[in-house]
Amino acid sequence: GSAYRTRTQLALRQDHAAALDAVRSEINLSRDFDSAFIRQWGVFEVTTTVKHKKEYLLRPDLGRCLSQAAQDTIRQHCSANVDLQVVIGDGLSAAAIKTQVPPLLDALAQGALERGWQFGQPFLIRYCRVGVLNDIGEILKPEVIVLLIGERPGLTTVESLSAYMGYQPRAGHTDAERNLIS
Repeated sequence: GSAYRTRTQLALRQDHAAALDAVRSEINLSRDFDSAFIRQWGVFEVTTTVKHKKEYLLRPDLGRCLSQAAQDTIRQHCSANVDLQVVIGDGLSAAAIKTQVPPLLDALAQGALERGWQFGQPFLIRYCRVGVLNDIGEILKPEVIVLLIGERPGLTTVESLSAYMGYQPRAGHTDAERNLIS
């Protein structure tokens, strides 16, 4: 009876608090990723036009556009016209990125290698929304981009990750031109 309701209410509150923490948390490349992972992949960080987390949550449109500094950094560090470009976006769950990206990036790179595909330089985008694929497509012109992004936490997990795939993404592409694996 009431003991069950109390346990259920406490579990619900705990899950809700964890979800709020996940949305509010921010990724930190050097703190959240093993230094061997960063060295192995040469991962670097760029940002969208969003200036801080509160703006990110209130203005999704700004998370769809890379800052000018980000565009310049990407041009400097990444090769254009690769077969597969993987990008890591913090999205709404830094916990998902920290937990799932390292093994998934290894698997994606291995799959590309086995198929003889050119694998682009992975990088992290802070304050990222899915529409940023269009900017990356315009800059790097890869055949395919996969965006690994932390999704809105639910009450059962704070580590929900999605992979959005875009084929030759360009300005004006919409979600209808992307595939999603969540």
